[in-house]
Amino acid sequence: MIAAQYFDGRTSRAHPVVLHVRDGHAVLQDAGGDELRRAPLASLRVSERIRRGPRLVTFDDGAYCEITDHAGFDAMLAATGHREGWVSRAQNSWRLVGLSMLGLVLFVAVSYFYLLPWSAVLVARTIPASLEAQLGRTTLDSLDQGIVKPSTLPAADQQRIRDNFAALRRPADPGHDYQILFRHGGRIGANALALPGGTIVVTDELVKLLGTGPAMMGVLAHEAGHVTQRHGLQQVFQASAVGALTAYFLGDVSSLLATVPTAMLAMRYSRDHEREADAFAVEVLRENRLPPSALADALQQLEDAHGRRGKPGKRGGKEAGDDEEAGFFSTHPLTRERIDTIRNAR
Repeated sequence: MIAAQYFDGRTSRAHPVVLHVRDGHAVLQDAGGDELRRAPLASLRVSERIRRGPRLVTFDDGAYCEITDHAGFDAMLAATGHREGWVSRAQNSWRLVGLSMLGLVLFVAVSYFYLLPWSAVLVARTIPASLEAQLGRTTLDSLDQGIVKPSTLPAADQQRIRDNFAALRRPADPGHDYQILFRHGGRIGANALALPGGTIVVTDELVKLLGTGPAMMGVLAHEAGHVTQRHGLQQVFQASAVGALTAYFLGDVSSLLATVPTAMLAMRYSRDHEREADAFAVEVLRENRLPPSALADALQQLEDAHGRRGKPGKRGGKEAGDDEEAGFFSTHPLTRERIDTIRNAR
């Protein structure tokens, strides 16, 4: 027998009772030993165990008993053949809780390093060309609304770069409409940005640094590699996975359109993406009988220019504007390994 508090469901008054199990029935008796009610065990609902909270035994008419003697009630339930569900057992086992937490951490780690990139590739490859082009236009509009300014580059230089790029023999890429646009970079400095859909934005500062010849073609071929492989979209989806996947599957792209410009400017391509774009550019340069070292030379010039800006001098060791002008490094992390790999390409 177990002491309990009985609530008949008609008033809020608690009745002290004793709970028995006899012949497959639950029997309640008051303090005087009189039977208050009995019910088949199969008709009762027993609440899950909570470490410090009372257990509830609920009758089919809504009346219930509160039981605080956990050990005694557990023994009574075991004697009737009642077995707790696995969720209840897990909630009351520190070992299972610990294993669950470990499993959750492992799942998050595997999802972040493997499942998320795989999903980003899958989604990026299935995005319709029309939507990708719309994302590119939205990003360009955002750039033009205060981040970059109209180009001051001579029209002849702009046309020369466009003509040289158009003349390059490149792998067929019917899903993208390549356009070269020029802007004064301002705080993004010497840079080239591959936007979804095929637009490549080149800053005046980059042209001033590299000129209009093979080095510039190497950079543009590298950016075309990012476009062809849809690296930008993959990075955007990884940076805003939940919102991007929701927008993709529900068909409401308005939220996705709003996040792409910020994500495009804040992202840094992964090492694998950079290697793939470098390899694409090297093949394009070779196909057009241009030296692959032109791309390595361009990266070296960018690295040297970045190093010069970081030398001690103005404003406590950096020139004015360095905090904002990460330039090409903001989206293309440069390493000696990449430059050496391109120079040693066979």
